[in-house]
Amino acid sequence: MTLLQQKEALRHLIAAKKKGLSVRKRQTESLFLVSQIESSQSFQNAEVVLAYWPMADEVDLRSLILKREDKTWLLPCVVDDHLLLRCFEGVASLTEGMRFGIPEPTGAVYDDFSKVDLALVPGVAFDKAGSRLGRGKGFYDRLLPQLNKAEKVGVGFSVQLVDKVPCEPHDELLDRVFIA
Repeated sequence: MTLLQQKEALRHLIAAKKKGLSVRKRQTESLFLVSQIESSQSFQNAEVVLAYWPMADEVDLRSLILKREDKTWLLPCVVDDHLLLRCFEGVASLTEGMRFGIPEPTGAVYDDFSKVDLALVPGVAFDKAGSRLGRGKGFYDRLLPQLNKAEKVGVGFSVQLVDKVPCEPHDELLDRVFIA
């Protein structure tokens, strides 16, 4: 099996496992992860945090984003084949994204990547070595190298942790992974 076939097989496996999670289990694990993130030293020290507004099958960080107004929150917007970062200025400022229908911020574009202290990164699968499997479009693999000062942290449900994520040279490693 080629590396691309391995990645696609893992995406299907994890999708099936996530579908098997009850709404309550997803909520419980999301709240646990929010607590873990909030109590981490890297989050406490961070001033500028890149997060994400979740898709239905992703860990829900919204309670953390809405609770911690002392942070500058950045959320990604999909533009063509890359992620544009915008400041989160409240729920009312979100608009439906063009590509995936995920709410995206309409705040100011943020391009001072050297000021991003922490990046909370979704994914399909993670391993303990910091490897991450995304959805296959490479958005985060192109963005993360630009965040040279940020600690890059993967965030996932318990079913998203695997022994080994198949990786290619362009796949960006994370500094750490939070798994429920």
